[in-house]
Amino acid sequence: MRTILVGLLVVVCLVVIAIPAYIALPQSVYAPPQPGRSSSQQFPFEDVPVWMRLGPFGAHAKGWQGLLSAAASWVYLYLTSALLLALFPRRMRLITQAIKSGGWRVQLRLIVIGLLAVLASVLLVMLARFAFVWVVLVIILTGAVFVLSFLGVIGVSLVAGGAVRRWAKFVPSPWGELALGSLILFALGRIPVAGWICVGIISAWGLGAVLATHLGSGEVWSLRDWETGD
Repeated sequence: MRTILVGLLVVVCLVVIAIPAYIALPQSVYAPPQPGRSSSQQFPFEDVPVWMRLGPFGAHAKGWQGLLSAAASWVYLYLTSALLLALFPRRMRLITQAIKSGGWRVQLRLIVIGLLAVLASVLLVMLARFAFVWVVLVIILTGAVFVLSFLGVIGVSLVAGGAVRRWAKFVPSPWGELALGSLILFALGRIPVAGWICVGIISAWGLGAVLATHLGSGEVWSLRDWETGD
């Protein structure tokens, strides 16, 4: 029975992923001109916010193109996550343990840490504009936040997939847990507008776990290892 329910969960995720491909999206600014209309009336939806036409994992294309694009995006997400899991198994284990341990206060603390880290990075990017090599600094800061957040997202995916696996009493497998967890996360990200909020909270949660575990090393943030020659 539990296996059937897990199968239904996968089907629901696939349906949620496919729905944006069959919803009529607003006409983009790149739509071809329509005859019989003035140039000022060609693009009535050009002011539609970008998050209405895009999701955290790519654009919401229509039809078979949208389905293939969504499938390719999930495969890319899974393969990239699996690669990082294979490269940093110990760090990912510690990050995952930090996410699933403790009560709601601990988890809320991780989310707050992640949000504060994002806010600090935004402030640093703004300050970097006054530096001589501001473009390089902006790229480094943005890339660092993205990579660390992605490591946290992988940890959340493993926690979600592991919870479902334990509930269904499947054989333990990090690759299966990662596949199931990333599918759930990907489905949440495909929800128009709300997907940004869900993935944003999950990213902040994961980033907080990465920082709380000292980038997955399990050590504490301290200057005790700093030794001077004096």
